[in-house]
Amino acid sequence: MNSDNRNSTRKRIHCQALIAFPGIPPMRARTLDVSPGGLSVMMAEPMKAGETCAVAFEPLLNGKPVRIAGNARVAYSILSGADGFRIGLQFVQLDDANKKNLADLMG
Repeated sequence: MNSDNRNSTRKRIHCQALIAFPGIPPMRARTLDVSPGGLSVMMAEPMKAGETCAVAFEPLLNGKPVRIAGNARVAYSILSGADGFRIGLQFVQLDDANKKNLADLMG
């Protein structure tokens, strides 16, 4: 039985990301994978589930960086060994241009 509640395909994407919570300077993260509904990142610090943030990352698409940015909600934050915390972010707001970039990235 699969306990994974995601209903869309995940694509491994490894690039830097910036995560910004209100009133806190942006923090760096490393993307692990992305789907049409969100992304998974590694961070040094845990995040509180339910918090909303701004997220931006620039994966390569056809050899060129493409910027994807929008608002997301923290779905989970779990310790992942010595690498830090694996944070699941669910997109809550992407404009049309970012939706198109994400769809192009997902192929």
